Amino acid sequence: MRKPLFIGLSLVLSVTVAVLFFGVGRSDGSGHSVANRAQLKRACAGLLPYEELRGLVPDDVAGTVSQYGTMLEPDEDSRSLVNCSLTWPGHGSVRVRAVALISRMPTTLRAEDILPGGDDEGYEAPGVTGRVGNDGRTWVVAECPGGLEGRVREVSGMYVTADVDLPVPGKGKSAEYLADFRTAVQVANGITAAQKCGGSPLKMPTRVIDTYEVHVTTDADGGNMKVVGIDEPGLGVKKCRGLGRRAGFPGRWTASGDLQDSRLLSVCDATILDRKDPMDTDPTPSDGAVVNVSAASWAGPLSKSANDEYHLTGDSFSFREGAPTKVIPESEPHELALWARSECAAGSTYHRVTVRTETSDLSPQTLSEAERTKFSKDARKLMDGYLADPDSWPRQQRCHDTKILGEVEGWH
Repeated sequence: MRKPLFIGLSLVLSVTVAVLFFGVGRSDGSGHSVANRAQLKRACAGLLPYEELRGLVPDDVAGTVSQYGTMLEPDEDSRSLVNCSLTWPGHGSVRVRAVALISRMPTTLRAEDILPGGDDEGYEAPGVTGRVGNDGRTWVVAECPGGLEGRVREVSGMYVTADVDLPVPGKGKSAEYLADFRTAVQVANGITAAQKCGGSPLKMPTRVIDTYEVHVTTDADGGNMKVVGIDEPGLGVKKCRGLGRRAGFPGRWTASGDLQDSRLLSVCDATILDRKDPMDTDPTPSDGAVVNVSAASWAGPLSKSANDEYHLTGDSFSFREGAPTKVIPESEPHELALWARSECAAGSTYHRVTVRTETSDLSPQTLSEAERTKFSKDARKLMDGYLADPDSWPRQQRCHDTKILGEVEGWH
C-alpha cells in the first residue's frame, strides 16, 4: 500500500456488507466493472465522489464494503459519523472516516509541525483546513456551527480522513494526495448538507502543495553540502511578512507560513538568520537579540484541540502556574511563548507567539531580572504586533476582545 491504512475505533458495531454481483457477459469470471461502479455509488451512504472514482475501479475482482457510523446506522450509537471502506482485494481500496471533533485531533496541530520546511514531507491543499503529514494520512476539518445530530455534547465541527488507493492519473504523490483531499472534502460536504448544520461547503481543491523544504547544492550528486538555495513553500506569504518587523525588533526579517488559507488555522515564523546557513548571518546577532519568532492561531473547533495537544507536553498556558524562572539549564532553548484568546470569525480562538534569542553559550545560564523582564516584554510586543498587523490572520478574521492568558518558558 502506498500509505498506512487508518484503523477504526474499537467498541463500535461493525457491519460488513457482502454484495452480490451479477455477470455482465464475460465467460472468464471477470468483468466486474458495472457491478463495482454500482457498488461505489451506493457505498458509504453515497458520500464518495462517484464521478471522479468510477473510472478507477478495477474490473478483475468483486469489491466488498465495510461500514458503520451514525450516518449509516441511525439507530446505532457510534463515535464515528462514517467509517467506511470499499476494497477490491489485491487491486486497491477507498477508505474514509468522519468523526465529530469533540477532543484532541488524532494528528498534530502544533505550530512547529505545521510550518512548511523541515525534514518531514507534508502536503497542503489551498483553501482547505487540512494536511498530509509524514505518516501519509490525509485529513480535513469542516465546521458545523449548527451542531451535529446525535451528539451528547455540543459539537461544532468534524474531521475527515481519506485514503484513495487506486491508480490515480497524474504525477506521483501530488496526484494521489489530491484524490485523498477531494474525497475527504466530498464526504465532509455531504455530511454537513445531510445534517443541515450550517456553514459554507468546503472548497473543492484543485491542487496540492508539497511543503517539504528542499536544499539546493552546487554539486549534482549532493556531495557539496553548502546550500546555495532553498525551495521553501510559504516563504514571503503575505499574512506573515510583518512578523518580527512590526514588533520593532531590529534586523532584516524573512517570514514564511502555511498555505492552507484557512479560517480555522494559521501558522507563521520569521527569522533574521540566514536561511541557507544560520551560522553565516551578517551581521552576527549579539547575545540576547531576538533571532526567531513564530505566531499561530487555532479557531473554532480546532482551538481546544490545539491547546490540549500543547498541554500534553507541558507547553500550554494552563499547564503551569507560579513565578517566572530565571535559570536556563544546559542546552535548553532560550525561547518564551505567550498565549492569548480572542473572538474571531470562526469563534473562540487561541493565539500563541514565541520569541527565541541568540546565545553563544549552551552551558547553564541564569538570567538577570532585566533579561527575564525583556523576554516578557518582547513576547508581548510580538503578540501586539501580530494582532494589529492589517495583513495578518487575526485582522483578516476580525479578531477582537483579546485576553492575554499566560507565558510558557521553553527552558522550564
